[in-house]
Amino acid sequence: MKNDEVWKKADLSKEAASVPGSGYLIAREVQAEECQKDLLYELLGPVFFGWKEAENEAELAVFFSQQYGIDVHGDFCEGDEHYEEYLEAQQAIAEGLAVYGGRITFDENSLAELAEKVWSSMEGIKKGGFRRINTLLEE
Repeated sequence: MKNDEVWKKADLSKEAASVPGSGYLIAREVQAEECQKDLLYELLGPVFFGWKEAENEAELAVFFSQQYGIDVHGDFCEGDEHYEEYLEAQQAIAEGLAVYGGRITFDENSLAELAEKVWSSMEGIKKGGFRRINTLLEE
C-alpha cells in the first residue's frame, strides 16, 4: 500500500467531527505535503510506534529483564505475567520482525500539546509554507 493510500485510510475527520473537541484552522502548501508527512512521522513515530527494543532473542531477554525483572531463561512459564506477551514477541522475532516499545500518557492536554509541537515544527520547515490561523484548542 502506498503512503498516500495509508494516509487516506487514516483520515478520521468525519468520525472526529461527531466527537466533542475543539476545531482549528491552518493554511499549508499542497506541494509541501511529503515533507509534512515526514515531519509528522519523525514527531509522532516514537509516540505511536515506540523505540526498537529487540531484534533477536538475546535482546528480547535483556528487554524483559530490564522492563519487567523477568529472567526468561529461568523460572518463567505459562501462566506467569507477561508470558504470552513474551511468546508473541519471540514469534515476531522468529518471523524477522523487530520488537518496539513505548508509552503513551493519558493526561487531558497531551493531544493539544502534541498538536502545538507538530504545528510549531511545521512552521519552522519552510517560512510561509505553513501557518497557524486559529489553533486555540479548548476543552
